[in-house]
Amino acid sequence: MSKDKSSDVKNIVTTGPPVAGLFSPHRDNLLEPRILTDDFQRCVECGYCRSVCRVYDVTYSELDYAGGRNRILKALANKEISFDKEGIVDSIFRCTLCGNCREVCPVGIDTVKVFQKFRKDAIHKGVLPRKLGILDERVGKLKNPYNENPDDRFNWTKDCVPAQKALKRGIEVLKAIETGSEKKKYRVGYYVGCTSAFRNTELAIATCTILEKLGIEFVLFPNEWCCGSVSYRTGLEDHIHDLVKHNTKMIRDFGVEDVVFSCSGCFSTLSLEYPRLLGEELGFNLYHMAEFVPKYVKEHNINIKYTKRTKEDPLVVTYHDPCHLGRYMGVYDPPRELIKMIEGVKLVEMKHIRNMSRCCGAGGGVKTLYGELATTVATNRLGESSNCVEILRADRLKEAEETHSEWMVSSCVFCKNNLYQAANESNSGLTVADITEILQDCEFIKEE
Repeated sequence: MSKDKSSDVKNIVTTGPPVAGLFSPHRDNLLEPRILTDDFQRCVECGYCRSVCRVYDVTYSELDYAGGRNRILKALANKEISFDKEGIVDSIFRCTLCGNCREVCPVGIDTVKVFQKFRKDAIHKGVLPRKLGILDERVGKLKNPYNENPDDRFNWTKDCVPAQKALKRGIEVLKAIETGSEKKKYRVGYYVGCTSAFRNTELAIATCTILEKLGIEFVLFPNEWCCGSVSYRTGLEDHIHDLVKHNTKMIRDFGVEDVVFSCSGCFSTLSLEYPRLLGEELGFNLYHMAEFVPKYVKEHNINIKYTKRTKEDPLVVTYHDPCHLGRYMGVYDPPRELIKMIEGVKLVEMKHIRNMSRCCGAGGGVKTLYGELATTVATNRLGESSNCVEILRADRLKEAEETHSEWMVSSCVFCKNNLYQAANESNSGLTVADITEILQDCEFIKEE
């Protein structure tokens, strides 16, 4: 090939990906073979999605990665196979909806959207695993998936003075709303979420402690309901409209400008799904704590110091990007910026990070339906190593260990729980924690 013809070879227009190699061609240069109604019909079966699917790395089943699932959808659409309720259930629900396949798809298929619709359509045809049905009933009746009394949602505040004060403020605002009297307005409200309220209360306590240390007078929402993420992700979108309307009206009535979250799942659900389902903007700002804190400390000239270590002997941590905060919301820089702001903490990176971060295995209902599989994927995430080429389910745990970190830090309660369980079961020396748990042990010093 002459120099002139080969100089711009990367921009050659193509109808699909190359037959080999790690990287797909630029999507701008791809030709659409034909106009298709359903996104899955555009799948060219290149196999890029297979190489990043953490479930496939464990099961080695063609049912479990995006390309195989797209082939099933094509066959169903073309009536080449019948809809078998029993035979198809694993292909429908054994997906974490992590979105990594969407990142590498050379023809730009929105695999998360396709597979969530697959679930929704399947449920309309009578496919609903019993465990998911139970969760859905709990959410509808009790406004949480954990079968807990809704009156106990804020019991954890008894162990946290800042939370007690925030709840008292919230109750006063709620009473003013109900009686039509004048209410005091607060700029920041903390949406706790079901898991932090009923299971991982340490994260709710840490979040309230941090906001108090920052000098923010914030409120809790006493009438908070489940955000609906667990129902939506498992195909029960039709069942969350009451939750969406209630929570949106609740926050609007309180009049807060900023809503902060410690749960990435709640954050992405309110940010992405609520406006879509409502057909309108929410009218308030949404922030995960991993982006709210660095934004706030920069605006107010605040320095952060970790009290348990020093600048000379820092705590070495590595950061795991949660799917709901990273690939769903595009929040990659703020958590890293935050960690680097903390005197006494040092960040080292793993091999697979940001939009190519490997899923912990807990999302999309997989933890509920396939607990052992989810733990195996988490162990893989904890142990991932470039030396494990022969074992494609390479460990995420080992990847973290390879960085010589002391802690593996994330910003998602489900990532924390699944990776923590994997670390314990594999006797890893890594401490798995949420980013708020580091901040809880920090001093926030305002510059003069």
